[in-house]
Amino acid sequence: MFYLAALCMPDLVPMFVVPYVNLKNRTLTKRAYARGEMSEFASKLSDSFKMLYVADEDGITKNKPQLDIVGEIAEEIPTLYEGGVRFANNVIDMLITGAEKAVIGTATLASLDDLRGAFKLSDNITFKVDYRDGIVSFDPAIAGRAFIDLSRDVCAVGITDFIVPTSLAKEAVAAKRELGFSLGVFASVSESSSLETLGADYIVSEDFGRLVGNE
Repeated sequence: MFYLAALCMPDLVPMFVVPYVNLKNRTLTKRAYARGEMSEFASKLSDSFKMLYVADEDGITKNKPQLDIVGEIAEEIPTLYEGGVRFANNVIDMLITGAEKAVIGTATLASLDDLRGAFKLSDNITFKVDYRDGIVSFDPAIAGRAFIDLSRDVCAVGITDFIVPTSLAKEAVAAKRELGFSLGVFASVSESSSLETLGADYIVSEDFGRLVGNE
């Protein structure tokens, strides 16, 4: 048990908000941007936030990640990039954009072995748990498992950063206390105080606009 905790132990940092943006058909789903304007948008966010989460719908659903667009964004602000990693070598595609970390979600990941292979290629990985009446995955070694059991296996790989939906926050915080990983939660800005009290390290939020004016 001590060994696992040592593997996962992150540096302690204050609670912070990571804006969540959805990228589809070469622009953002909530507002259209022409080529080149995306970097201006990201630069503006960097004035208020330390990091940005980009969910690339084309990569996640079609296996066609928009690497050049994400590259524009990552030049302006450290980026957590979810681009639909399926196999171990896909993690390199995510990181050549300049993204801070490749986000690997359970819903697209082919297998736990691919997660191990990805970590051998780079340790700049965030593990995202997709949840819908249970953990979602193609791999029986992941799907439907208790979060604490899965998190032990993922920590044993060497991954130190997890993101979960709000519905898993309590379970994830309990696992964090045992294993020592860094924990992000998909949540609204209004929930940040309660999640900080619970023990989350950061939230990933779509409603960040209230923190930056009219964006």
